[in-house]
Amino acid sequence: MFEGFSQEAVDFLTDIRFNNNQTFYEQNRGRYEQFVKEPLRALCDEMTPVVQLIDPRLDVRPGRTMSRIRRDTRFTKDKSPFRDHVWLGWRYPGERRSEGFGMYWGFGPDWLGWGCGCYATDKPLMDALRLQIRKAPDEVRAALHHPDLRGRFELYGEAYKKISVPGDVPQDLRALYVKKGFGLEHSGTPEDWKALRTHDMADLLARDLAAMAPLQQLMQRMRHQAESAQEEMARELEAQHREGAESRALARLTVRSAEEFDF
Repeated sequence: MFEGFSQEAVDFLTDIRFNNNQTFYEQNRGRYEQFVKEPLRALCDEMTPVVQLIDPRLDVRPGRTMSRIRRDTRFTKDKSPFRDHVWLGWRYPGERRSEGFGMYWGFGPDWLGWGCGCYATDKPLMDALRLQIRKAPDEVRAALHHPDLRGRFELYGEAYKKISVPGDVPQDLRALYVKKGFGLEHSGTPEDWKALRTHDMADLLARDLAAMAPLQQLMQRMRHQAESAQEEMARELEAQHREGAESRALARLTVRSAEEFDF
């Protein structure tokens, strides 16, 4: 059962930030295992039934949900080998963090927060959402402004500098319409930091994950619509390519009359 993160967890994450090397980690591995990894696993296990109620297809395996202390430094300028923060992230099997729309929670020495959203630009997904905003704005609005999220969660995401916004897009959804990707996030308050030390954090997170369920479910539907649209476009392009190939083949054929041949 999750019983909270102690001050020792915060101390370890602070220490690894300023002693980010293999020697320090090996000397303090026991601190990480006891004060950080064990309670993180307990919180992960406690959220599993909540997440499965939201969508049973979401991946709840700890190996896929829990962050690792070691960083993948192959494709980044920052070569620090260890993270100074931890997180939980719920995605669909096979999806990378840069894909799709998922829910998350995390904290470090000076950050605590949770929410749901896109990790990076996802144009097909957002194009599907833009169409839904025009077709069913009330549904989008209801998912975005759940009573338990209102006033506590902020909309984030980079906006296109130039994008045409149709006149039928409601004024209150225009900020969402122009996003390259988006999410909702709650930044930890002093009360949340107190809750982090106890089981109260699990109760608070479970409540907010449930409140995010309509938005998570809406965005998964948008993912299916985006994939269907892409498949349809691929079929149309393939048909056009076949038609073009057949036309070019016919154009190369030369039809001759019998008079052209000597018998």
